[in-house]
Amino acid sequence: MQPFLDELREGLQRCHLAGSRLLVAVSGGADSVALLRGLVELAPEFSLTLVVGHLNDRLRGAACAADAGWVSDLAATLELACEIGTVPDEAVGAVTGGHENEARRLRYEFLQQAAAKLECPVIAVAHTADDQAETVLHHLLRGTGIAGLRGIPAVRTTESGTLLVRPLLWMRRTLVEAFLQQINQPFCTDQTNQDLAMTRNRLRHVVLPMLREQINSQVDLALCRLAEQAGEIDEILRSAAKELLNSCLQDRQPKTCRIDVSKLKNQPRHLVREMFRELWQQQAWPRQGMGFDHWNRLVDLLVMRQAVVFPHQIEARFQTENILILRYC
Repeated sequence: MQPFLDELREGLQRCHLAGSRLLVAVSGGADSVALLRGLVELAPEFSLTLVVGHLNDRLRGAACAADAGWVSDLAATLELACEIGTVPDEAVGAVTGGHENEARRLRYEFLQQAAAKLECPVIAVAHTADDQAETVLHHLLRGTGIAGLRGIPAVRTTESGTLLVRPLLWMRRTLVEAFLQQINQPFCTDQTNQDLAMTRNRLRHVVLPMLREQINSQVDLALCRLAEQAGEIDEILRSAAKELLNSCLQDRQPKTCRIDVSKLKNQPRHLVREMFRELWQQQAWPRQGMGFDHWNRLVDLLVMRQAVVFPHQIEARFQTENILILRYC
């Protein structure tokens, strides 16, 4: 039990959680149950107030309802308040149709709403170092940039302003399982996590075990270190990109932006590319479908000066000494 608590203690310190009121996201699986039980143990030391949150996403029918009841009972046993949510009927089709992204979006939306309702400024979720390694490898194999290599952030601010933290992100899953065994704590098992038709599961159960056995027994640590280093580089790059955008942005409306080209002429290509990504983010324009080639075409516009059309009805064109970017929808 002590190694788990020692590493959780370090995770809480890294996330600066002393004195916090936390909504703990508990799915019922091993990782989230271990996080909850560990937080209960360390709550007096860190002056934590804990509340449990769980969303029945209805992906697995009756099994999800059973998990929700199990989590509610666990919270009651631990004498903790618990908020149980259920995906509404109108959203079930999108979730049960196999849209994992939609299910994820609804979970985080519920957690933010529950945190606001229960006056919890912080949400704690149970991603581990294994999740980080899987995420970085997945992004790498799909062809990611530096931002994707940073993987899962340990701390981020949600759209609602709530802080989302992952105090187990530096901990291997083997330590989680050992802790649960030591305290004789059962947990729920999601059978879909064994479905090898899903890319994430193939990485977890096939690819990473093969890499550990045949290439590098410490591959998880290597991927997590890569994520940490990529995060540091990405922070530097994004800071520089924001400064560049502020210096050359002449006009910005919800659907129209004007960029002063003269400020970009002597800038390195990678920085200009990142500046356009920053513009898309600040405008809250969708970046789905915007790949490396699209960002490069924006940079090429400085020389080619030909109008370019991008996903989601966005167009960029050269106009005198400016780049005009318009969104038509």
